[in-house]
Amino acid sequence: MIGLKNATKAFKKNQLFHNVTVAFQPHEVTVLLGGNGVGKTTLLHVLAGIEGLNEGAVVENDAELTTKLLQQKIGFVPQEIALWEHLSVEENIRFFKNLKKNAIDEQQILSYCALLQLNEMKRPVEQLSGGTKRKANLLIGLLHRPEVLILDEPTVGIDLKSRYEIHRLVNHLKKQCTIIMTTHHLDEVEAVADRIVLLGKDPFYKNILQEAMISFEDLSS
Repeated sequence: MIGLKNATKAFKKNQLFHNVTVAFQPHEVTVLLGGNGVGKTTLLHVLAGIEGLNEGAVVENDAELTTKLLQQKIGFVPQEIALWEHLSVEENIRFFKNLKKNAIDEQQILSYCALLQLNEMKRPVEQLSGGTKRKANLLIGLLHRPEVLILDEPTVGIDLKSRYEIHRLVNHLKKQCTIIMTTHHLDEVEAVADRIVLLGKDPFYKNILQEAMISFEDLSS
Protein backbone atom coordinates (compact mmCIF):
# COMPACT_ATOMS: atom_id res chain seq x y z
CA MET A 1 0.00 0.00 0.00
CA ILE A 2 1.63 3.24 -1.18
CA GLY A 3 0.98 6.66 0.29
CA LEU A 4 2.24 9.85 1.90
CA LYS A 5 3.30 10.12 5.54
CA ASN A 6 3.40 13.51 7.29
CA ALA A 7 3.98 15.13 3.89
CA THR A 8 4.47 18.87 3.47
CA LYS A 9 5.11 20.60 0.16
CA ALA A 10 5.59 24.32 -0.40
CA PHE A 11 7.07 26.59 -3.04
CA LYS A 12 8.50 29.62 -1.24
CA LYS A 13 5.49 31.04 0.65
CA ASN A 14 2.91 28.98 -1.24
CA GLN A 15 2.12 25.91 0.87
CA LEU A 16 0.23 23.34 -1.16
CA PHE A 17 -0.30 20.73 1.55
CA HIS A 18 0.86 20.34 5.14
CA ASN A 19 1.44 17.24 7.25
CA VAL A 20 -0.70 15.07 4.98
CA THR A 21 -0.93 11.34 5.62
CA VAL A 22 -2.90 9.35 3.07
CA ALA A 23 -2.71 5.78 1.79
CA PHE A 24 -3.88 4.50 -1.59
CA GLN A 25 -5.44 1.07 -1.59
CA PRO A 26 -4.53 -1.68 -4.06
CA HIS A 27 -7.11 -2.47 -6.74
CA GLU A 28 -8.89 0.84 -6.28
CA VAL A 29 -9.18 3.98 -8.37
CA THR A 30 -8.63 7.04 -6.19
CA VAL A 31 -9.61 10.35 -7.78
CA LEU A 32 -8.08 13.58 -6.47
CA LEU A 33 -10.45 16.53 -6.81
CA GLY A 34 -9.89 20.24 -6.25
CA GLY A 35 -9.51 23.54 -8.03
CA ASN A 36 -6.52 24.64 -10.06
CA GLY A 37 -3.45 25.44 -7.98
CA VAL A 38 -4.29 23.33 -4.92
CA GLY A 39 -1.46 20.87 -5.51
CA LYS A 40 -3.05 17.88 -7.26
CA THR A 41 -0.40 17.60 -9.98
CA THR A 42 2.37 18.33 -7.48
CA LEU A 43 1.11 15.52 -5.25
CA LEU A 44 1.15 13.16 -8.24
CA HIS A 45 4.70 14.29 -9.07
CA VAL A 46 5.80 13.56 -5.51
CA LEU A 47 4.27 10.07 -5.64
CA ALA A 48 5.99 9.44 -8.98
CA GLY A 49 9.40 10.52 -7.68
CA ILE A 50 9.55 13.56 -9.97
CA GLU A 51 9.49 16.11 -7.12
CA GLY A 52 10.58 15.91 -3.50
CA LEU A 53 8.88 16.93 -0.27
CA ASN A 54 9.86 19.65 2.20
CA GLU A 55 8.97 17.25 5.00
CA GLY A 56 7.63 13.70 5.24
CA ALA A 57 8.00 10.77 2.87
CA VAL A 58 6.42 8.59 0.24
CA VAL A 59 5.99 5.20 1.88
CA GLU A 60 4.92 1.66 1.14
CA ASN A 61 3.57 -0.15 4.20
CA ASP A 62 5.31 2.53 6.36
CA ALA A 63 8.73 1.95 4.72
CA GLU A 64 10.13 5.02 2.95
CA LEU A 65 10.59 4.63 -0.80
CA THR A 66 13.58 6.02 -2.65
CA THR A 67 13.21 7.88 -5.92
CA LYS A 68 14.67 4.89 -7.77
CA LEU A 69 12.14 2.50 -6.24
CA LEU A 70 9.28 4.89 -6.99
CA GLN A 71 10.26 5.13 -10.62
CA GLN A 72 10.33 1.33 -10.86
CA LYS A 73 6.90 0.93 -9.26
CA ILE A 74 5.06 3.88 -10.79
CA GLY A 75 3.58 4.35 -14.23
CA PHE A 76 3.12 8.10 -14.64
CA VAL A 77 0.95 9.49 -17.45
CA PRO A 78 1.22 13.29 -17.55
CA GLN A 79 -1.44 15.68 -18.73
CA GLU A 80 0.90 16.75 -21.53
CA ILE A 81 1.25 14.37 -24.47
CA ALA A 82 4.65 12.76 -23.83
CA LEU A 83 5.15 11.19 -27.26
CA TRP A 84 7.51 11.78 -30.17
CA GLU A 85 5.20 13.65 -32.55
CA HIS A 86 7.12 12.72 -35.73
CA LEU A 87 7.00 9.00 -34.94
CA SER A 88 4.03 6.66 -35.30
CA VAL A 89 2.29 5.14 -32.28
CA GLU A 90 3.96 1.83 -33.13
CA GLU A 91 7.39 3.48 -33.24
CA ASN A 92 6.76 5.31 -29.96
CA ILE A 93 5.81 2.04 -28.29
CA ARG A 94 8.94 0.36 -29.59
CA PHE A 95 11.14 3.29 -28.49
CA PHE A 96 9.78 3.51 -24.94
CA LYS A 97 9.55 -0.26 -24.53
CA ASN A 98 13.29 -0.53 -25.20
CA LEU A 99 13.90 1.79 -22.23
CA LYS A 100 11.99 -0.44 -19.80
CA LYS A 101 13.07 -3.50 -17.88
CA ASN A 102 10.60 -6.41 -17.84
CA ALA A 103 8.37 -4.69 -20.40
CA ILE A 104 5.04 -6.22 -21.32
CA ASP A 105 4.92 -8.47 -24.37
CA GLU A 106 3.27 -7.80 -27.72
CA GLN A 107 0.17 -9.80 -26.81
CA GLN A 108 -0.47 -7.58 -23.78
CA ILE A 109 0.07 -4.47 -25.84
CA LEU A 110 -2.48 -5.71 -28.38
CA SER A 111 -4.93 -6.44 -25.56
CA TYR A 112 -4.64 -2.88 -24.25
CA CYS A 113 -4.98 -1.51 -27.79
CA ALA A 114 -8.19 -3.51 -28.23
CA LEU A 115 -9.68 -2.15 -25.00
CA LEU A 116 -8.74 1.38 -26.03
CA GLN A 117 -9.78 0.89 -29.68
CA LEU A 118 -6.31 2.21 -30.50
CA ASN A 119 -6.10 1.28 -34.16
CA GLU A 120 -4.09 4.00 -35.91
CA MET A 121 -0.70 2.53 -35.12
CA LYS A 122 1.29 3.54 -38.21
CA ARG A 123 0.36 7.21 -38.62
CA PRO A 124 2.65 9.91 -37.16
CA VAL A 125 1.39 11.10 -33.79
CA GLU A 126 1.19 14.68 -35.08
CA GLN A 127 -1.56 13.58 -37.51
CA LEU A 128 -3.74 11.89 -34.87
CA SER A 129 -6.82 13.19 -33.07
CA GLY A 130 -6.56 14.37 -29.49
CA GLY A 131 -8.37 11.27 -28.26
CA THR A 132 -6.02 8.89 -30.05
CA LYS A 133 -2.99 10.78 -28.69
CA ARG A 134 -4.38 10.48 -25.15
CA LYS A 135 -4.93 6.74 -25.55
CA ALA A 136 -1.38 6.25 -26.86
CA ASN A 137 -0.05 8.41 -24.01
CA LEU A 138 -1.77 6.10 -21.52
CA LEU A 139 -0.45 2.96 -23.18
CA ILE A 140 3.16 4.17 -22.87
CA GLY A 141 2.67 4.44 -19.09
CA LEU A 142 1.76 0.75 -18.94
CA LEU A 143 4.79 -0.69 -20.71
CA HIS A 144 6.76 -1.63 -17.58
CA ARG A 145 3.93 -3.32 -15.62
CA PRO A 146 3.51 -0.57 -12.98
CA GLU A 147 2.28 -1.49 -9.52
CA VAL A 148 0.82 2.02 -9.26
CA LEU A 149 -0.61 3.93 -12.23
CA ILE A 150 -0.81 7.72 -11.93
CA LEU A 151 -2.99 9.60 -14.42
CA ASP A 152 -3.02 13.40 -14.52
CA GLU A 153 -6.28 14.41 -16.24
CA PRO A 154 -6.05 11.58 -18.80
CA THR A 155 -9.17 12.62 -20.74
CA VAL A 156 -8.86 16.40 -20.84
CA GLY A 157 -10.06 17.92 -24.09
CA ILE A 158 -11.14 14.75 -25.89
CA ASP A 159 -14.37 13.35 -27.32
CA LEU A 160 -16.89 11.28 -25.38
CA LYS A 161 -16.08 8.02 -27.20
CA SER A 162 -12.37 8.27 -26.39
CA ARG A 163 -13.18 9.11 -22.77
CA TYR A 164 -15.40 6.02 -22.55
CA GLU A 165 -12.63 3.82 -23.96
CA ILE A 166 -10.12 5.19 -21.45
CA HIS A 167 -12.61 4.66 -18.62
CA ARG A 168 -13.05 1.05 -19.74
CA LEU A 169 -9.31 0.44 -19.62
CA VAL A 170 -8.97 2.12 -16.20
CA ASN A 171 -11.68 -0.10 -14.75
CA HIS A 172 -9.92 -3.12 -16.24
CA LEU A 173 -6.49 -2.10 -14.93
CA LYS A 174 -7.53 -1.73 -11.29
CA LYS A 175 -7.69 -5.52 -11.08
CA GLN A 176 -3.89 -5.55 -11.30
CA CYS A 177 -2.65 -2.24 -9.85
CA THR A 178 -3.40 0.82 -7.72
CA ILE A 179 -4.67 3.80 -9.73
CA ILE A 180 -4.50 7.46 -8.68
CA MET A 181 -5.86 10.11 -11.02
CA THR A 182 -7.08 13.67 -11.31
CA THR A 183 -10.05 14.98 -13.26
CA HIS A 184 -12.43 17.93 -13.36
CA HIS A 185 -15.34 15.88 -14.75
CA LEU A 186 -18.00 14.71 -12.29
CA ASP A 187 -19.27 12.08 -14.74
CA GLU A 188 -15.72 10.69 -14.89
CA VAL A 189 -15.63 10.47 -11.12
CA GLU A 190 -18.87 8.51 -11.20
CA ALA A 191 -17.55 6.26 -14.00
CA VAL A 192 -14.26 5.16 -12.42
CA ALA A 193 -13.77 6.31 -8.81
CA ASP A 194 -13.80 3.87 -5.92
CA ARG A 195 -12.63 6.66 -3.63
CA ILE A 196 -12.56 10.45 -3.84
CA VAL A 197 -10.04 12.66 -2.02
CA LEU A 198 -10.55 16.45 -1.94
CA LEU A 199 -7.70 18.95 -1.86
CA GLY A 200 -7.95 22.67 -1.20
CA LYS A 201 -10.44 24.80 0.69
CA ASP A 202 -12.77 25.86 -2.13
CA PRO A 203 -16.21 24.48 -1.14
CA PHE A 204 -17.34 23.99 -4.76
CA TYR A 205 -16.37 20.33 -5.15
CA LYS A 206 -17.53 19.44 -1.65
CA ASN A 207 -20.92 21.00 -2.37
CA ILE A 208 -21.48 19.23 -5.68
CA LEU A 209 -20.43 15.87 -4.23
CA GLN A 210 -22.77 16.33 -1.30
CA GLU A 211 -25.60 17.32 -3.64
CA ALA A 212 -24.94 14.16 -5.68
CA MET A 213 -24.76 12.12 -2.43
CA ILE A 214 -21.24 10.90 -3.31
CA SER A 215 -18.95 10.12 -0.36
CA PHE A 216 -15.45 11.64 -0.17
CA GLU A 217 -12.49 12.32 2.10
CA ASP A 218 -11.29 15.88 2.70
CA LEU A 219 -7.53 16.32 3.11
CA SER A 220 -7.93 20.01 3.94
CA SER A 221 -10.03 19.42 7.03
